[in-house]
Amino acid sequence: MKINFNQDDKIPKNEIDVTVKAANFSNEVQELMKKLEELNSKFSVVPLSVDDRVVMVQIDQIIAIEVFENELTIYTHENVYRLRGQLKKMVERINDGNFVQISKNTVINLNHLDSLETAFSGNMTAFLTDDLKFSVSRKYLTELKRQLGM
Repeated sequence: MKINFNQDDKIPKNEIDVTVKAANFSNEVQELMKKLEELNSKFSVVPLSVDDRVVMVQIDQIIAIEVFENELTIYTHENVYRLRGQLKKMVERINDGNFVQISKNTVINLNHLDSLETAFSGNMTAFLTDDLKFSVSRKYLTELKRQLGM
């Protein structure tokens, strides 16, 4: 078995693209792919300390994360969770290439982005699922467009 690394600047920072090449789909290949899937699935849930309990939240269910002072607000389809913490540390814990910072205090999941519109101030407004909307600051617009392939 050979293991190679190829740097690709087109892939988002927090994303890893793994391709398995073989002459045929053998049991060894199947086992390798199963192990990679297990490794990937370990990080699909993030534990959140909310009040006096720990809630397990599916990362793909997170629509957006906002911070005000030291309080994080995490928006999902079912709930809005409020807990103490820092935005930067939460994004590091999630470690998912689908999340992008759109302002000093907001990170959104690109899988839940419905549209972008220009606001009166010249900033953009991001419209997300569940009728959520957030202002996109000009400072973060370039990175958002890059992640969207624009």
